[in-house]
Amino acid sequence: MLLKMLLSEQGSIYLHIDYKIGHYVKIVMDEIFGAENFRNDITRIKCNPKNFARKGYGNIKDLILFYSKSECPIWNEPKMPYTQEDKTKLFPKTDKNGKRYTTIPLHAPGETQNGNTSQAFKGILPPKGRHWRTDVATLELWDKQGLIEWSENGNPRKKIYLDEQEGKRVQDIWEMKDPQYPLYPTEKNADLLNLIIKTSSNADSYVLDCFCGSGTTLKSAQLLGRFWIGIDQSEQAIKVSAKKLDSITSDIFTPKPTYELIRCEIENTTTNIAFVARQADMLP
Repeated sequence: MLLKMLLSEQGSIYLHIDYKIGHYVKIVMDEIFGAENFRNDITRIKCNPKNFARKGYGNIKDLILFYSKSECPIWNEPKMPYTQEDKTKLFPKTDKNGKRYTTIPLHAPGETQNGNTSQAFKGILPPKGRHWRTDVATLELWDKQGLIEWSENGNPRKKIYLDEQEGKRVQDIWEMKDPQYPLYPTEKNADLLNLIIKTSSNADSYVLDCFCGSGTTLKSAQLLGRFWIGIDQSEQAIKVSAKKLDSITSDIFTPKPTYELIRCEIENTTTNIAFVARQADMLP
């Protein structure tokens, strides 16, 4: 509830949780953030298969619950590179220059009455119940540029080239395994944090990790130009986090992080101490 209060209206929260308890926690998250703001149940492949001697399937995954505070969260569409198999399967054709491509229909569902997308293109009207994806003038331009492929039956399709695509859309299963030799027991994959931070925040956004552990979130936020705050009750966690932050080398794009450690007394808790790592140039 406190984190919801702290979040901006465009903010998001990612809760990484064990599979044994995750579905119970989702009920609580639905109550606090609203089921309508539930975005994804993300499966993270955390390790290689193991041959445990127990009656049950091997556990190689954890759960990430992704919620936003509102219907309009920050969202920078994430893309991932195509594999060689993807390239062959998704872009099966090759033009005279050896460039891979595929084709898509030029029409889309829905009819328009007397609009630019309902007119004849090269003497062809869109199929019944459909309309052209764009106006006829643009279709004519694409045709002149060689971006339309005509079938033997005279059916036009738009060429989509592999080298013009940013990558494929990220799905809800992430194979981002834990480090093999972690500096801290619960240390997460840096690529995992990079993906989350790039997708759900902008430059100069504030990133909070209230169980910062190894400091991977803080380092990723620093390298991606975000402000950050990390909190943990473990002195060892703060030492590891500080070491990770201090390992960042400054360059023309990334300044070396300057931060302060704040020791907070907390009443009615087991340890009554929390350490906060906070960028020194953040607003008070």
